[in-house]
Amino acid sequence: RNIFKVKKSNAEQSKRMEKEEKLFREMFMYDKEINVISTAIAEHSVPSMRRVDLPITAGEQLEVIDATEGATVICRNSEGRYGYVLVEHLNFR
Repeated sequence: RNIFKVKKSNAEQSKRMEKEEKLFREMFMYDKEINVISTAIAEHSVPSMRRVDLPITAGEQLEVIDATEGATVICRNSEGRYGYVLVEHLNFR
């Protein structure tokens, strides 16, 4: 019985991730293939100031998708949400 719940939650999570990716592509006009170029740990908790910013919590692991001009990178969190994060808030070990 628990096996079916796990499969159902994985299907729901996969559906949510696809939705987040679609929103990301539309909002950022991102037509490249999404590849993880690095991983980083958030050093500080930072709320999002704009819709395109990714809110982060201290200790959260993020996947870096793309570097931008300036001091920001595009990241994805464990929930599949995408957004800009300032490099100064990240630790690339």
